[in-house]
Amino acid sequence: MREEYGQKPDVPLFPVHRISVVYNLKKTPAPSEPDDKYEEYDPISTVQSVADAVSSFGFHVSLCEQDDDFFDRLREQAPSFVVNLAEGRGSARGREAQVPSILESLDIPFWGSDSVALALALDKLHTTRTLAGEGIPVPLSASFRGEDDLAEIPALFGKADRFVIKPRFEGSSKGIFTDSVAHDETEMEEKIRRLWSRYGQPALAEEYLPGDEITVGVVGWEKPEVAGMMRISPRTPAEEFLYSIEEKRNYIERIRYEGPETILPALRNSLEESALAAFSALELRDLARIDFRLDGGGVGRIIDVNPLPGLSPVYSDLPILHRLSGGNYEELLRFIMKSAFSRYALAFPVPIEEGISS
Repeated sequence: MREEYGQKPDVPLFPVHRISVVYNLKKTPAPSEPDDKYEEYDPISTVQSVADAVSSFGFHVSLCEQDDDFFDRLREQAPSFVVNLAEGRGSARGREAQVPSILESLDIPFWGSDSVALALALDKLHTTRTLAGEGIPVPLSASFRGEDDLAEIPALFGKADRFVIKPRFEGSSKGIFTDSVAHDETEMEEKIRRLWSRYGQPALAEEYLPGDEITVGVVGWEKPEVAGMMRISPRTPAEEFLYSIEEKRNYIERIRYEGPETILPALRNSLEESALAAFSALELRDLARIDFRLDGGGVGRIIDVNPLPGLSPVYSDLPILHRLSGGNYEELLRFIMKSAFSRYALAFPVPIEEGISS
């Protein structure tokens, strides 16, 4: 590879002519499958929006779905660089690392975090442990892999009065429903068993935090920057709000997105500091979205880290928060590309401005 341990290569810039956008296309689940099975995958409209923006920067762009013909298609397209949107196939916790691992083995440059960081960040338990070890605020959580772990439930309710029960390695709010809060031991066990049955993976019990939900976008590599932040709240006040899959699917009617001007400056600064610290602790690259909930004392605790965030210009949180912070879609993607090109010592067709609006 033309990068090593985060050091900018001191070599001549290499030209890039062909770019492939790699993705998984959203499908309709079979009747026997959960209705959110392919929730993380992209509709063709999102893939095309990304491809159109990248093409406008002066590149020849091809679409490359990660399907049964992926290897032949990638070989035929022979890209100089890959825009990676792929969530991976199957349900294993390392699935987001599939395409980066292939690209790393073929020495093909790509944007975004490497295979190790993507696999780690998808596992919410290990992400939380890593962040906690770095002194970054996170909620109390516990993993339930099988029957023996259920004996730990009573002890948890001695530490907090409510818990959100979620799959341990899913994204896009898969497995997080409006009724995912457990208020007692019986409810917790029922919701854990529901996730075991539905997703075939460990369940995570995470302390319910009663404050606002705020998400922060981070972009860059050597000197990552905050690309914006926004508060996510229900249009109809709710005693126990969760940014659940039902809310995301009906975001126009149910969700209010508010820009950084609605967040107190001291809190903004604290969240920016924590988001950048998490980005560094997990050794992420180029783009990520860091999700927070405020605890009872107003401290922002990280509830999720997504180094492969959705990029729909219409409904994805990262483009929305960047827009609410004064930026635009093309600028966001351009800056992400600049970060990746800098790591690989690749030449951009036209000059790239420094910094990103936030």
